[in-house]
Amino acid sequence: MPWAISRDERLAKLRQSLAEKGAVQNTLIPGTAAHTGLQQEIDAIWAEIKVLEGCWSLNPKAVLAGLLVIIVIAWRLMT
Repeated sequence: MPWAISRDERLAKLRQSLAEKGAVQNTLIPGTAAHTGLQQEIDAIWAEIKVLEGCWSLNPKAVLAGLLVIIVIAWRLMT
């Protein structure tokens, strides 16, 4: 699953985007439509970062190796 592989990469991109948007927001006047719209984007990025940080990053190779071990053990028990 591509999501599992790229979790850390996605987090890095989101953090970079958050930093860039934060820098732009600092140049805007609070209360303006641009500032408010950018704040909503920043809040959405922050929420996505929190969701990704709460998830595990699975290595597909480790999952495959674990499944192979289970199959071998099951095969040995059946014979």
